Amino acid sequence: MTRTSIALLALVALLATAPVIGLVGAQSAETTTNATSNATASGDDLTLDDLTDTGPRMSNSPPSVRMGEDQFFWVVYWPANNPFADVGSSDSGEYLPPGHTVGRNAVYLRTWVYEDQQETVHVAYWERDQKVVQQGNTTTTVPVARNVTHVTHNVTFERGRPTVKVPLRQHDDEVRVTMWIEGKEYARWANFGHRSIATTQSVDIDSAGDYLSSVIVDFLVWILIGGFAVGWACKRALDEAGIGPQYGYGPWFLALSILTGLGGLLFYENLANLVVNAQFVLALYVVAVIGIVMLETYTRNISAALFLRPTLEHAESPTGDDAYDVVDAEAREEKIVRTNHGVSVVKPGLFPFLARVFGKSARLANVDQLRTRVPMQDDSKWDELYLVDPESAKLLYYEPEGWRLDWPPLDREHAGEWLAIAGAITLAVASVALGVAGFLTVATVTSVGLLVWAAHPVDGKAAVKPAPVHLRSAFGTMVKYAEDVDDAKHLSEVKEQLDRERVRKQRDVDEKVSDHDRTLVEEILDPDEDVPAAMRDGDGDDEDLTESRRENPPATADGGDSDV
Repeated sequence: MTRTSIALLALVALLATAPVIGLVGAQSAETTTNATSNATASGDDLTLDDLTDTGPRMSNSPPSVRMGEDQFFWVVYWPANNPFADVGSSDSGEYLPPGHTVGRNAVYLRTWVYEDQQETVHVAYWERDQKVVQQGNTTTTVPVARNVTHVTHNVTFERGRPTVKVPLRQHDDEVRVTMWIEGKEYARWANFGHRSIATTQSVDIDSAGDYLSSVIVDFLVWILIGGFAVGWACKRALDEAGIGPQYGYGPWFLALSILTGLGGLLFYENLANLVVNAQFVLALYVVAVIGIVMLETYTRNISAALFLRPTLEHAESPTGDDAYDVVDAEAREEKIVRTNHGVSVVKPGLFPFLARVFGKSARLANVDQLRTRVPMQDDSKWDELYLVDPESAKLLYYEPEGWRLDWPPLDREHAGEWLAIAGAITLAVASVALGVAGFLTVATVTSVGLLVWAAHPVDGKAAVKPAPVHLRSAFGTMVKYAEDVDDAKHLSEVKEQLDRERVRKQRDVDEKVSDHDRTLVEEILDPDEDVPAAMRDGDGDDEDLTESRRENPPATADGGDSDV
């Protein structure tokens, strides 16, 4: 892929992302406006001073504690970032700090009572605004409260130290909240906000058919389209790279579990907003997992190679002269891939894999010289063996393929690329300025696009200093020679063992020839098998056989003695 195509790809990504994010934001804003405008009539009697009046706080006490003459109350909450919290339990919860925005649709009141106690809790939701007023001949801007909604809740504090829930309305955009207990002016809290987490939003599902339609549109269609797309992309990638990142299933599963868990715990609200407003993100997550499984499962033209370099040391030859002996060996296992670009050594890693996808690899520079390659049997751990020169400084010279950042020159040849990037940046700035998309999202997409455009894959290096071409035949001859002479150390011992071996083999040959000749003679001259068999295994010799024949001459065909 060329630099120009990568730049255009980044531009297309920005063009596709900004409208989607803007549409999601617009839908969220519309929902918030409708929810607020439908409930603005019941709090007109509350002024900004009333809504900002908070109860007295004792020094050195937690921020949400309000203490009267005979009783005190405090407010606790459970952060929305922890989906596994035991909300409403009596032994957990956090004090509500000033200025904090609550994400759950409830806060909780606690106190100490000796008998059941009924109270009325007032909750007012409002937004801070400004208006222009006329003061004499001048105008000035003063803060006011708008969209005020006032609701009440009757709650019961049971005997002991109860934890009483005070529900909060659904708010998809942040509002200010003022809460107080009727008849207890000191029990007031006017210093926190509320914005409902996205997963608490209601959905328009009234039947099983609505549920199935939602699942098909939001998930199944995206998974089907993405599954075929990622299958095609993985096949093309493996055709170029031969093998995937080589992490295996375990590391991927562990990494995805950790990232998903940490993301859910640390950025639960942000992830909830993203998933609720763009449900296809979950489908893309599933498609990404499918792609990972395919890349880690399938390979093309991969073999496991063992590079072996013997270590030589001075020793005594069979003639008593100085020689060399293999005292040990250094071995290294590598994966070899054969593609259209040649024979390459591959290493695990995501970035080397991406570099191979774009045609870069660590090709064996002298693969044609590796005549000491030995194929291995099918049941072996390795597919091939490479014998390396014992005098080589390294077993394998290797530098993996990778990436580098390189900005193209600003000239006529690269003008199209620079124009594309300038257009992408202009679009990003305009999207943020006009409120079509959020700054963080656009900044992330733009940064990734620029990084992809500036990053270029580079080739790696791989080379082996092969052993001499006659090493295989020399090694095979040596092994056969060693079988014949056993463990002889000197030439005289080798000669004696070879002589004994020749005598033994010659005697076996003579014995077989003698057996064959005797069988022919017996069949011709002694059809009745009266000639005694030759004695074997050292029990007789030719003189015994001759003497036996002289004492018992064979009969002729007519019953008389033979002249022989």
